[in-house]
Amino acid sequence: MSGRRLRFVAGALPLLLAGLALLARGAAAQESCQSAQCHATLVQGKAVHEAAESCDNCHEATATAHPQKGAKTFKLTEPQPGLCTNCHDGLTGKAQVHEALADGCTTCHSPHASNNAKLLLKPQKELCSDCHSEPGTVAHPHGPVEAGDCTACHTPHSSDIKPLLARKGDALCVDCHSDISDLLQAKKVKHPALDDGCTSCHQPHGGANPKLLAEAGPALCFQCHDDIADKVQKSPVVHAALASAKGCAACHSPHAADQKKLLLEPEKEICLGCHAKTVTPEMTVLHGPIRDGSCTACHEPHGTAQAKLLKESFPATAYVPYTDTAYALCFGCHDRDLLKYPDTSFATGFRDGERNLHFLHVNNAQKGRSCGLCHSLHGATNEVLIADSVAFGSWKLPLKFVKTESGGSCAPGCHRPAAYDRKTPAKKP
Repeated sequence: MSGRRLRFVAGALPLLLAGLALLARGAAAQESCQSAQCHATLVQGKAVHEAAESCDNCHEATATAHPQKGAKTFKLTEPQPGLCTNCHDGLTGKAQVHEALADGCTTCHSPHASNNAKLLLKPQKELCSDCHSEPGTVAHPHGPVEAGDCTACHTPHSSDIKPLLARKGDALCVDCHSDISDLLQAKKVKHPALDDGCTSCHQPHGGANPKLLAEAGPALCFQCHDDIADKVQKSPVVHAALASAKGCAACHSPHAADQKKLLLEPEKEICLGCHAKTVTPEMTVLHGPIRDGSCTACHEPHGTAQAKLLKESFPATAYVPYTDTAYALCFGCHDRDLLKYPDTSFATGFRDGERNLHFLHVNNAQKGRSCGLCHSLHGATNEVLIADSVAFGSWKLPLKFVKTESGGSCAPGCHRPAAYDRKTPAKKP
């Protein structure tokens, strides 16, 4: 080796030895921090903070002698959360910041090691519930809450959406409840309450009611539908469906439907789903409203003062003489002239010549007959809903009606056989 090269090596050797000494001191310092006498357990856990591999990544000395009794001789190289965001960027800078973050990352995270994922001080559910007591112990908790996965819906650091939501409004809910999203896209009529979000009706964390509903049964719906609530509360006769387990949802979809008023099916079908015997296959002639699919032309679907949820008064007994207030239900559609006059040439087809047989039967001060003594109110096999038989107490009274071209005849149990004819009047019985 030349003398020149020997001189270069001899000159570099002190620098190399000094560098090795610094490395040795650093390693020794790190080992001394985690010695059995000092911070032996700091980096013990299932998850270890990568930055803890070297203490001086986050700490710096404030005095040469360490430790000193009653004094801190190290400090963080930068205050929290700035120290942490040097490595963990993107956690802040949004409109809504978790209050715990303002107090420092170590409010929730261990800076060195932990047995919990993401260096959490406790399992997520316990950690969040230390500050957020809602909903507590409830009969019906939201799935993520029960599983302790608060971050399924909330971002733990910052968000542009209150209250630290991961996504905006309904978009967050339909991430899991895709069936509701599909329903909303497929149906024509949507519940207006959805405009204010799912939490208009549902508790997001949990509650006392199934499906996380904010109130039980119809009480939830009545919060918006106060006109229906008032009617139900003041009505002596209330639709039994409202008292069922499903409540309003027995007839209405809470989210979306193809029918007006969010009915689950067309009106006639939904009513006959429970009242199956009201209309039978044998009925070839249906009452006009039913034929048109509208049970609510005669019945109130929620509540009323009338029996059988009728919209207006209708006699419950066989004999009720005509008055201007009796039979109000029928005369919402039918012209009262058909029984107001003893003689007519046009007001009704039920006449013998001009003798008005409707007047004879109903407008009778002693024994006015109810419409229901001759007519089947929902459907029949005869024209103008003439019944084959009607209930008369416990007896099924036969009518034996026979139609002719200009009249007809009957042989009921209430009187002897009689005939009528509009063109050729029959002999009066």
